[in-house]
Amino acid sequence: MVQGISIAVAILFLVQVLFYTSKNKLQDQQALIWLVLSFGGLMLALFLPVMNSISHFLGIEYMPSLIFMLAFLIILTMLVFQTTTVTKQQTQIKQIAQQLSYSMKIIDEMRKEAEKRDDKNVS
Repeated sequence: MVQGISIAVAILFLVQVLFYTSKNKLQDQQALIWLVLSFGGLMLALFLPVMNSISHFLGIEYMPSLIFMLAFLIILTMLVFQTTTVTKQQTQIKQIAQQLSYSMKIIDEMRKEAEKRDDKNVS
């Protein structure tokens, strides 16, 4: 019963990831990561008895504790990945803003020079 519910939830999660991927709501790199995680979740749900054996081999008596520990580590890894992505994007945004500001300054200077030339030509 528990395995059936786990499989159903894993399939629903996989469908959700595929839906967001098809609607381009996930970029390629993130879509790949979430697809791998959803397939991993499905495999985990399919092989719960194997996970039970692995948890006993590792000395963990309660198999869901192993699953929660793995999920926690995966979530922490995803947070670090997202943080590095945000940091990279913030750096790029800062550089783009600086370039835009410099370009606007040059455009303003060119406009002023053009206005001066126009004023001299009119006089």
